[in-house]
Amino acid sequence: MIKIVSEISIMISLLSFFPWIAAIVYLSVKLKKNKYELILKISLSAPKSFSTRSRVMMESNLSWIAASCFPFYWFGKAMLKYAWRIPESEINNWKKIILEVFGLWRVWYKLIAFLGNITFTSLIVFSIFFWGL
Repeated sequence: MIKIVSEISIMISLLSFFPWIAAIVYLSVKLKKNKYELILKISLSAPKSFSTRSRVMMESNLSWIAASCFPFYWFGKAMLKYAWRIPESEINNWKKIILEVFGLWRVWYKLIAFLGNITFTSLIVFSIFFWGL
């Protein structure tokens, strides 16, 4: 059973990883000319205690789009909520503003967040069942 769960989780991870990267590259190319404007809008709309860090994450990360998805990733939201002690209402407000910032590209953005969640969750499940048990 452990072997089957490990194999399924790694297959799901691989199947979601490549479309995730492709969507990030596509959106990065499409929004290249507005990159710094979007980074500034997203970081200024972040909760006050996380605003500077969000800007640093987006500017220093290879993909600023993947970094801007941080509050949409399940582990990212958990970190914001429990490690940074940011109220859920502020996180949800920030997520709404981010979607507004991306405007017409919000569907692609939501796809990136969904595929990222599937990829990372599958990797965590794989790690737990492959090395943890």
